[in-house]
Amino acid sequence: MNGHCFEDDNESEKSFASAPEWETKPIRSCPLQPHVLLSLDQKLKRIIFIQQTDQSYHKALSDICDQMIISVLIEPFFYGRHCNASVIVIATANNTYVFDLKAMGAIFSELSKLLEAECPRKIMHYSHRICDLLLHQHKLRINGISDTFVAWCVARQDRSHCTLQEAISLTFDLHPSELTCDEIKSVTESVRNFTARPLSRGQLQYLGKIAILQHKLHDTLIYENICRDLQLMSGKFSCEFNKQSNSDEVAMEMGPTSKAGFDCIDASYKITSTIN
Repeated sequence: MNGHCFEDDNESEKSFASAPEWETKPIRSCPLQPHVLLSLDQKLKRIIFIQQTDQSYHKALSDICDQMIISVLIEPFFYGRHCNASVIVIATANNTYVFDLKAMGAIFSELSKLLEAECPRKIMHYSHRICDLLLHQHKLRINGISDTFVAWCVARQDRSHCTLQEAISLTFDLHPSELTCDEIKSVTESVRNFTARPLSRGQLQYLGKIAILQHKLHDTLIYENICRDLQLMSGKFSCEFNKQSNSDEVAMEMGPTSKAGFDCIDASYKITSTIN
């Protein structure tokens, strides 16, 4: 999944109509374990709300710059260039930042460069809408994108609509009520309330929770679904010597030219990509 933008040839509907049918697959659901829920609760208690280019802002940029991958959420975004972003939420491995664009007035150059760089990679959902907004409202071309909607479609072999909240709910067996707050009861109210100020604690925690779980959704879709066979092969390969108790025999099989365990790797398992 790449963040480069290409010119639209206005044939997306024709391309979709002529695309081969997929056989829908079930998603491997992974209920969140108690320690994960505890970690999530702790992270939500220390959300950092940024309204100006102060010390917190620069610490956030430093943290983001050190990451290999981040989760990015923007509200509102659903209509792309036809709405103005009110907040940008970025979740790193340990911290979650909510940048108040209404208060800041712009996405300043330091953050812009991070968003446009290939690294850190950015996890997004419906990135085509987000990128349209950022391009036309802020002149930013986002790169290094890993889209959870694309991953969802590939994992399920299904190109049906699925919002981020729906994907999170289905993947982690969470009731939809756990992915909202008092101020949000519909899409229209979501847009209205995220553009109004001040933002409530409930809204900030909602934004933080979705951003954090979007990151976990990405990993679950990739490693527990799309690359499931690869993970299984890796597991078998890692256990190759566990079944042997004779240290001398193991030593012989650990020579530089040994192919011990190579039979675990399925040569027919290939991921190919053709660019016309």
